[in-house]
Amino acid sequence: MKIALVRPRVGFGLGGAENYTAYVARELSRLGHEVTVVADRCEVPGVRLLRAPVVGRGSLAKTLSFFFNARRVLRQESFDLVYATGRFFPADWLRISDPLHLVWLRRGYARPPFLWPLRPRHRLLLWLEVQSLRAARRVIVNSRLVAREIAEFYPFASPKTEVIYNGVDLARFNPSVQRFRAEVRGELSLSEKDRALLFVGSDWRRKGLPFLLEVLEELPPEFKLLVAGGKPLGQKGRVYYLGPVREMERLYGAADLLTLPTRYDPFANVVLEALACGLPVITTPENGAAEVIPEGWGRVLPREAGKWKTELERVLEEKGGTISSQDWASWSWENHLRRLLG
Repeated sequence: MKIALVRPRVGFGLGGAENYTAYVARELSRLGHEVTVVADRCEVPGVRLLRAPVVGRGSLAKTLSFFFNARRVLRQESFDLVYATGRFFPADWLRISDPLHLVWLRRGYARPPFLWPLRPRHRLLLWLEVQSLRAARRVIVNSRLVAREIAEFYPFASPKTEVIYNGVDLARFNPSVQRFRAEVRGELSLSEKDRALLFVGSDWRRKGLPFLLEVLEELPPEFKLLVAGGKPLGQKGRVYYLGPVREMERLYGAADLLTLPTRYDPFANVVLEALACGLPVITTPENGAAEVIPEGWGRVLPREAGKWKTELERVLEEKGGTISSQDWASWSWENHLRRLLG
């Protein structure tokens, strides 16, 4: 098939949705499909880029410029399938990669919440969200959490919505990452007695970093926090602000626990990556990836500092065993593509 994937940026290590689109582009190409990525930036070797520039200053201008430029370049040739992994139309398939904006607003996450109806950016994103859901003939979500939200907030799209969980690169993310432990901890001057918590995400507010910093203050001195994503601020006390990290498998090998107290996440793929590496996880019910945490491999907790402090220590004491490779076989990207192409 001749397939177009639509996303402003596509590449490994750029972000969750960008990473997802890159994996799908690569795997579809390996299966023999003629794959074109419609994007401003694409970092997938061997995949054709049809450039749709993102221009202007501010999120409003950038969102609009990509929307119109992507529509323009798509009109230049025909495709058997257009698969948008963000708010865009027209597309045959739509994947809800980003948090549903209406849910984000209705739950009061915008600041200040009473002003959001007046702000053009929010109105634009809501319009794109509604039109994208209406136009697509198939809507793909990556968790039951998002499927429930579509049924509640966009019931017209519920009958064409299908849950297909994300895949994970099992050749890259697996228990063998432990080979990096001594080297990376040495680079960070962490001793074996130190308890290394890992936080991954560039949207610190939504992903819950301020909350996690509060929890850290209540933990013993041997607890350290590695922050992958966002600004590379260096070491500040017990917190290591590492900035964007391309070789995440090294950090999974060095860390003792993935901690993601997100306020809202359709499906944080870092949860799958960490688990595949043998790293336990603590996250919130607002993270769709909480649905896939095996029993005994973490906790799903509300954002209450006292509970997090207690359970962080307990999970580290319980840590042990492995998740069998057979259990993880169904999470491969190959299996994801089989379900996607049906």
